[in-house]
Amino acid sequence: MKILEINKFFYPRRGAERHMLDVTHLLEKRGHEVRIFSMVHEENLPHVFSKYFVSYVGYNKDDSTLWQRFVGVGRLFWSFEARRKIEQLLDEWRPDIAHLHNIYHQFSPSILGPLKEHGIPVVLTVHDYNLISPDKDAYYEEVGKTYWKFLFINKYGFLKRLLLVFKMYWNDFFRFYENGVDYFIAPSDFVKRILVRAGMPEEKIITWPHFIPESEEEKLGRPVLASVPTEPFALYFGSLSEEKGITSLVDIFETLQIPLVLVGSEENSYEVPKSQFAHYRGRQTKREIQEWVDRSSLVVSASSLAETFGLIALESIARGKPFFGLNHGALPEIISNGKNGFLGKNIADLQVALRKFFQEELSFVAEDIRKDAYQRFSEERYALALEAFFANLKKKAEDKLIDGAF
Repeated sequence: MKILEINKFFYPRRGAERHMLDVTHLLEKRGHEVRIFSMVHEENLPHVFSKYFVSYVGYNKDDSTLWQRFVGVGRLFWSFEARRKIEQLLDEWRPDIAHLHNIYHQFSPSILGPLKEHGIPVVLTVHDYNLISPDKDAYYEEVGKTYWKFLFINKYGFLKRLLLVFKMYWNDFFRFYENGVDYFIAPSDFVKRILVRAGMPEEKIITWPHFIPESEEEKLGRPVLASVPTEPFALYFGSLSEEKGITSLVDIFETLQIPLVLVGSEENSYEVPKSQFAHYRGRQTKREIQEWVDRSSLVVSASSLAETFGLIALESIARGKPFFGLNHGALPEIISNGKNGFLGKNIADLQVALRKFFQEELSFVAEDIRKDAYQRFSEERYALALEAFFANLKKKAEDKLIDGAF
């Protein structure tokens, strides 16, 4: 099949990008022809269709110029450039399926029309709450579809909240995503329940958890063996920001007096607090992160966000390391207390469990963790399901074209 993967970034920036790249590699490995539609960025991977990538915009002072932020405001609602570029791509190469990831602000819904006009089935994997909430990180029951109530939520500056509220009314009025997307892939039952509760049609939502990509060891025919650290330390990897609970993590390990290694990018002007027990290592490659996981005692997060899946937890247990975090979002669908990690009710609960672990009152078997992870989140299972789904959509689109011809 010919599949067009669409996402705002084409490098391993955050969880959505890592998943998109994993899906791309998986499909290519299984013989499918995959092309990318993305945004120009200096860290992008090379690609044959980069000539069609949309110019860069940003929304923060530390990652964009004033002009790029100004253009970015317009793209919240519509992008003539994105529409033109994807039309040019489709004139050169017609995919069987368009698989979308995060497109909301950098592309806007402007790209959906050309895809539908060409009769291409459109599938969107849901990585956050952009479809149903002015705040991509959370869905507020008290706001629901009365988006103006978000103006009174204490998050972001007022102007940003106002723009996000207008964006939601704009999308709902024109029903861009309702009409332009055939199916939505929710990575967890938790997300599907939230989407349905917010008013999205249940029959268009499919639940598929993310998968564990084949590791470099497995490609070479070698087993993954979780190592025992010479010195105990905990690892956090991912984006580093206040909402990810980094400050709370640093405080916990300052109290426990156990080293904490932090890997990732500081975002939204956030700076990791100074501590003799917190060691910030910056952003690292996927292979380097895997090496950090292997060397660690456990992987930990203090994020209180309603995570749509929890790739950090999946990547932890895939290497045989327990994951410790807070009992929020989709994490209970990955982590079972005492089996492959621990999820606390709050920060105090999490700290108590971490203390027990490092005092060897709480233990786990690495190979049991890893075996269970691969049974539940195997690459093969995901690939077979995705291929069958895409093939069915392709056939329906072809039958529709044939019917239209007569």
